[in-house]
Amino acid sequence: MNVLFSPTILEEFLKIRFDDLDYTKLRDLADKHKVPSLEENACVAVSNIVSIKKPKQSIEIGSGIGMSTLSILKGYGKTEIICIDGNLERHLIHSEYFKSYTNVSTIQMRGESYLAVDDKFYDFAFIDSVKREYRSLYHKIKPRLNANAVIIFDDILVYGYIACEESETPYKYKNNREEMLNFLNELKDDKDILSMQIIPVSGGLLVLSMS
Repeated sequence: MNVLFSPTILEEFLKIRFDDLDYTKLRDLADKHKVPSLEENACVAVSNIVSIKKPKQSIEIGSGIGMSTLSILKGYGKTEIICIDGNLERHLIHSEYFKSYTNVSTIQMRGESYLAVDDKFYDFAFIDSVKREYRSLYHKIKPRLNANAVIIFDDILVYGYIACEESETPYKYKNNREEMLNFLNELKDDKDILSMQIIPVSGGLLVLSMS
């Protein structure tokens, strides 16, 4: 995954053209319904990683209304993707937008609940769920990964407070900051991870390349 920062790859990356109308429509829906969605710079980063990986089977946990789904599809439109979100309103918007995509399955369910009954194996996973559940989700999805799979966790930087002292962190972010630091420290000793990178776009993307 270190190739992401190669100047040659970056030149090609900057030449990628996206259909802004698709993102604009979803962004308008997000604004209308006041739901969070993946920012454009993070969308482009996800698309770039997926375009390199070309996963046959993908999964999203916390798919929201579909910005990250669209990013994955723009990276590799042939991937079969399962999109999980526990929020009914977001699930309905997502289902309506992607109803014509035969390779997109939208399921309303908590990520942990789905992984408890799931029997599929994945080449790529994007996780943007409740931050305190990241550690649990990682351990539940890990047995469901194919060799050389890639996992991306969104908002790993906790608005930048992960790099601050605890005393400098507002009270409402202290628990998330501590959870993320513990999660990252645990991952450093995980021998099944080939590389671990944080891409500083939007809230920070944690990219894990698995063995």
